[in-house]
Amino acid sequence: MSTYKFDELPNTESVASLTSFLISAWFLVAAGLMLVEPSVEQQQRAIASKTPVVTVRQVASYAEQPRVTIEVVAKRDSARLS
Repeated sequence: MSTYKFDELPNTESVASLTSFLISAWFLVAAGLMLVEPSVEQQQRAIASKTPVVTVRQVASYAEQPRVTIEVVAKRDSARLS
């Protein structure tokens, strides 16, 4: 038989510390991205500066449309009211 020994698997403490380190790094990156991201006001100003200014002028005037009244008439069947 061979006397080869497998390397020891990482213990619980090293796995826990690595997991804690990775989660802390993730939150550190997320916090940095939140600080670098432009505010809502800055985003609105950037969009407003890119929006072209349009001037609209009325060419023709249309006569006021007549009002139309729609009367709805319905009949209820008394046999279905029980």
